[in-house]
Amino acid sequence: MSFPTTTDSGAELPESRIEAVAESLYRLLPAHVRQADLAGTGSLRALFGVLGGASAEIDAEIEAWYDALFVETAGDAALDAIAALVAAPTLHPVPEDAGIGRRAFVSNTIRYRRGKGTARVVEAMAGDVTGLAAVAVEYYQRLAGCAHLLNVCPDRPATADLVPGRSASSVGGAFDRLPRLLDVRRVDRTRLGRPAGRHAPTSVGVHLVRPLVMRFPAPAAGTPSTPDTVPAADLAGVPRARPWEVDGSGRPGYFQLAQQPGAVLRLFNPDRRADAAGTRLREVDLPDRLRRLPLHEETTELRAAKLEKRPPRLPDRRWFDQRSGTPFTVFLRRDGESAFRRVPSEEIRIVNLESPPTPPGARPAAHVSHTWYEPGTTAAQRKSDTHAIACAVDPVTGRIVVPEASGPPDVVEVRVAGATAAGRAVGAGAQDRNAPDQPFDIRDTGGPKDLVWVVDPTATAGGSVETSGRTVPTLAAALAEVAALGAGRRSLVVLARCDLEAAPAGSATLDVTVPPGSEVYLVAAQWRPPRTAPGADRDPALRGFVVRRERRYTVDAPMRVLRGTGDGTAPAGRLVLDGLELTRGLRLHAEAVAELNLRYVTVRAPGEVAVRADGPLVATRIEVDHAICGPLRAGDTNVSVSGALVVTDSVVTADGAPGAALGAPDLDVALCNVTVLGTSSLRSLTATNTVFTETVTVTRRQTGCVRYSFVPPGSATPRTFRCQPALALTAAEEAARRPLTAREADAIRLANEPVFLDASADEPTLAMLHPLCPDSVRSGGDGEAEMGAFARAAYGVAVANVRALLDEYLPVALEAGTIDDTRSSAVAARRNRP
Repeated sequence: MSFPTTTDSGAELPESRIEAVAESLYRLLPAHVRQADLAGTGSLRALFGVLGGASAEIDAEIEAWYDALFVETAGDAALDAIAALVAAPTLHPVPEDAGIGRRAFVSNTIRYRRGKGTARVVEAMAGDVTGLAAVAVEYYQRLAGCAHLLNVCPDRPATADLVPGRSASSVGGAFDRLPRLLDVRRVDRTRLGRPAGRHAPTSVGVHLVRPLVMRFPAPAAGTPSTPDTVPAADLAGVPRARPWEVDGSGRPGYFQLAQQPGAVLRLFNPDRRADAAGTRLREVDLPDRLRRLPLHEETTELRAAKLEKRPPRLPDRRWFDQRSGTPFTVFLRRDGESAFRRVPSEEIRIVNLESPPTPPGARPAAHVSHTWYEPGTTAAQRKSDTHAIACAVDPVTGRIVVPEASGPPDVVEVRVAGATAAGRAVGAGAQDRNAPDQPFDIRDTGGPKDLVWVVDPTATAGGSVETSGRTVPTLAAALAEVAALGAGRRSLVVLARCDLEAAPAGSATLDVTVPPGSEVYLVAAQWRPPRTAPGADRDPALRGFVVRRERRYTVDAPMRVLRGTGDGTAPAGRLVLDGLELTRGLRLHAEAVAELNLRYVTVRAPGEVAVRADGPLVATRIEVDHAICGPLRAGDTNVSVSGALVVTDSVVTADGAPGAALGAPDLDVALCNVTVLGTSSLRSLTATNTVFTETVTVTRRQTGCVRYSFVPPGSATPRTFRCQPALALTAAEEAARRPLTAREADAIRLANEPVFLDASADEPTLAMLHPLCPDSVRSGGDGEAEMGAFARAAYGVAVANVRALLDEYLPVALEAGTIDDTRSSAVAARRNRP
């Protein structure tokens, strides 16, 4: 029997829900009536099936009506009605937005108006509209003035205070306390090319921080008897640090959080704005880069307070919070031990590890001394003591050095629960990667059963791949079984821990064999067996859930994709990599796959090609989604590759390798929301919201189109639509009513080029547009979004919404401007002194 799938209002009405309602109604009949009906024609059951459809539709309408009463659950139409009820201004829609920013703004509109005219409300409004951390600054408080008893301003001295050491690091930001002279220029840029002012009595600045911070949370504290001991199984979601190789060789006690050998990883403070509810935001609340000095001062004070047996002299909101594990928590495991030790914050020494310690191989002392004075009978008494140090951490580079062990065994494994950032949720990381089109609940449907492997070296090996899943210690072991058992089936290899795996013994590569006609999923995710709620019937078909969150798996070896043995006439299989980081690239051998999906992955091989076809591929489809990818080259004069390449919401970079960043001379390429940092050579091209930093060459230009993109001069592409700098050149010629001179054309091209915060794949601000990037690129994409990989963030649209609302929430005669406080790694490094 077929049932309607939607209600009259258009709400989803799945068939499973209709059947569940019909079954519940049918069970209300006496048992002997149901038995007689089922023994006969079952007409009564069919009647209840029809009644169940109507009942389910009524239930859905009632639920939709109930949801519409609350701003947290209202649909789009109901949210519009609530916005009209409170007279909330209409915001420009953010592309691909689910109404989150607008929902928060509408829900808080009345609260905003009650506090209208205050800096607290302005920053709260800006944070809700943009979804970013926002700090409102009244610049009259930063103006230098003569001291007077009627206007005592101890926080506004006439000269800079250089003693704390934080003045240089906060210059130009929201927490800049340096005294300034009067600036008569407007804070909001009213004319293109005219610099904006800032420090005026009537100026208010709204400082925004753009990077999206993604956190690997620390597990809760252990038992009261052993609060610092954590079993290895509880650290499945905490990334493992790899050895820090100096001059190509590892040294005992040296570790790094970056998965690329010798690279750096910038640690960020998690978003802690919820801790400041009802008060103004402080630096400790913002999701921004961690700096050494504040953490060093706090850990030093914690050690001093413990030795002096007094409470720490710290603010009410500290950087280190033992309960939540923020901003980061270090776990150490010594040789021969199975459990980890949670390192207290007072045993962490904040250091600068941009360069290796000297002399080579040097390690920090296991104790630091502290001297203090206490009152005496005749004079102050000098006292001294030492405090243990478990590790030295540099939050700016993500490097860790542990002291040399004098008694217990040395530390052999380090894990750190912390936060990283990016322009959006791209690449391998802690972000939520669940999606409707990805397998979530694994159940038996009556056909061939899915095969499930769970890679977890801390769990007991064993189990069945066709029931609750088979647990294996390594990815290599799971792949060997997939090659033997996965023909014609869907195989899921769930990588349940944030681990790092090298090539198996005796091999230089990690091989993935895809049997013909099969699907192989390598997914970094949590595997959760089903649990039956009290009073509920167990679902015998349900085997478990794949939760794609807070997991990242690193393969520290070249990954080869091979075609499995079997029927030579069968089509090649499909391979999906989800949430993995490959440090030495991906190689596709002859006829290995018919479809390759790279989803939320980081694939790099610095100085070399990251993704390459080493053998011929026929009619192969390669999809790259939300990824950070090094040079991608499929096909050349020696290797024939045909098919299609689809890249969405990703960054493709040359990553130090010679040649093209995107080379697909025999593939039909479709790009959407992509930044290509390097040259491109393609067969055909269809692109939207794409930034090509260097020339792109397309051989078949009769088909395809390039829309809302930046195409450098000298490129050969299909027809273009509203692309820069061609659009700006055309507008300038129309305004001048004459052809432009060569100098004028060069000036216009230069004025419309994208400017990035960072172009290195090691940096969190990779491919993010600089605050000085021209509006033609920042708002030149489809739907006035920005061009490039982070178009869905729609920063330009969000800022325009804030500017449109500022006048309503500011006092009379005040003016406000938005200021981007996102800093490149070069600027952040200069401000991390000392």
